[in-house]
Order: sequence, then C-alpha cells, then structure tokens
Amino acid sequence: MTMQGFSRGAATALFLTLALGASSALAHHGWSGYLDDDFELTGVVEEIELGNPHGHLMVHADDGVWNVVLGPPARNRRAGINDRVIEVGDTVTAYGKRHRDPDRLEMKSERLEAGDRAYDIYPERL
Repeated sequence: MTMQGFSRGAATALFLTLALGASSALAHHGWSGYLDDDFELTGVVEEIELGNPHGHLMVHADDGVWNVVLGPPARNRRAGINDRVIEVGDTVTAYGKRHRDPDRLEMKSERLEAGDRAYDIYPERL
C-alpha cells in the first residue's frame, strides 16, 4: 500500500465517521429548540413510537395533532414508559416545553400523565 493510497483510505474513513456523527447529533433532540416557559398539552394518542433517538407520541389536541417528544429509550424505561402502559386512544397530559417555532406543533415532555399514573421522564427538570 502506498502512502497516497493510505491517505485516501484514512480520509474516507474520517469523512464517514464525521458524517455519521453529525447525523446522529442532528437527530438528537436537545432543549435549545424549545422555549423556557412551561407548557401543558392534553389530548388523545394517535401514534406511539418509543425507539431511538427519542420516543414520541402523536397527540390529537383541540388545535391539531402534536408531536410530543419523549426521552431516549433508556430514560423512558427508567420513567416506567413502555409499549404496554400507553395505547392509541388513551388520553394523556404532557408537561414540558413547547418548540420555539410557533407554527410547529411540537413539545418536549418532562412529565407525562396517562390514566392515574405520572411518568417523570426528566425529573431533574421538574
């Protein structure tokens, strides 16, 4: 292998590593895209997805269908959220922060109530 061939291979590997890392970072939902004010939303669950990078519920409320962003799978499990505790058709109340874009019906949930149970997804933020 020539030094030039190694450099191309190393450059390709570096590029792929950085590109994959950047796409993971973009997929991660931090808090900077959300307002600081507390927000509460009540509605009926239309869709549930508890996978990576974060779980989410699609919740039909009075003003439309909202994307309620939950935590990553491990955090949801610690809070007690799994695919058996919330079902399509359940009424839930989410407490957290609304997205900064007022035209985007999205919030990030710190606590989720379903039935008579409360699930503290981000207890350190409550």
